[in-house]
Amino acid sequence: MKRSLKFSLGSSNTNKLKNLSKLAQEYKGAVNYFLKRLFRKQGLSEEFLKSYNSLLSYRYKQCAKRQAFKLFKSWCRNKKKGTKPELRNLSLVLDYRFIEVQEGKNSNSFDYWVKIATLDKGKPLLFPIKSYDYAELYFKNWQPLKGGRLLKQNNHWLLELTFQKETPAKKEKGKVIGIDMGIKKLIVTSEGKEYGKDIEKLMNKIQRKQQNSKAFKKALKERDYYINQAVKELPFKKIKCLVMEAIKNIKRNIAKERRLRKSFRTKFQRWTYCQLFKRIKLTTEAAGVHLQLVNPAHTSQACSKCGFVRKQNRINEIFKCRNCGYTLDADYNASLNILNLGLAQQPMVAGSIKALNGISVH
Repeated sequence: MKRSLKFSLGSSNTNKLKNLSKLAQEYKGAVNYFLKRLFRKQGLSEEFLKSYNSLLSYRYKQCAKRQAFKLFKSWCRNKKKGTKPELRNLSLVLDYRFIEVQEGKNSNSFDYWVKIATLDKGKPLLFPIKSYDYAELYFKNWQPLKGGRLLKQNNHWLLELTFQKETPAKKEKGKVIGIDMGIKKLIVTSEGKEYGKDIEKLMNKIQRKQQNSKAFKKALKERDYYINQAVKELPFKKIKCLVMEAIKNIKRNIAKERRLRKSFRTKFQRWTYCQLFKRIKLTTEAAGVHLQLVNPAHTSQACSKCGFVRKQNRINEIFKCRNCGYTLDADYNASLNILNLGLAQQPMVAGSIKALNGISVH
């Protein structure tokens, strides 16, 4: 089990940051030149690497070559017509020979220091790192991997470190619950609990900001933080299996749905299923909880009591079955359907799970 965290290098002096930028530009140029050669099927032999004219050391050239190969393989898998492989942003994936993290030596020092090899051979530079509470949990309880990634985002240099820990065994006891995700209420469970009831307010806030402005980016961070906190509130200690929908291309499909108001389609673009799914996936893995994905078809239109499916069953936030008259919150109804689908895919254990949860499956 691995997790990556980012740390700012912004506390470094100007001269150090200039040296870092010079290294990054030279490295990026090498990676892109190597990518061009791979694209032209010219290869990257050791003889070529030694003769390549660059301020980079031979070891740095080897590292750039390795990163170029990985980028080229990724481009080959996902290439789009008319594109060429390219490293667009300043991003250096470096091993232990180039990056070494050290603890601060006294209380007046920074929490950590990172020693980075530069273009000046034999003269690495020390960059201070300020830690934070969340990161300290990883430094204390996880094993940091050697090396790291240097990257520049919004004109700020960051160091990305990766930590690893043994993945917990999956639980054999606990509840099975289904969850429905939405933009009015972020998460509604099959137990009728609601989490993230202010998500729509945050999306409205983002919509009011000018695209790509500082306020816009700040609002996006606020949304992501809110999502992470909402997921943490789920009772993972009591859960054995979490069932949720496997949604694909939801934003693209909504954007094409012209029957919906333009304001709704625009606001929906600020709803991030990927962020929510990623956070749930990481949290279930760390908690030893099974994550089961089911087909989302008709979960919002089917009656969780009698199974009758009709689009008109749902009226905004209320679900009222046109067959049996069963009425309840629409998201809660969907979460029950999601749970039922999950249980139906577990025929060998469904009976014991239903007894454990104290529910009946329709």
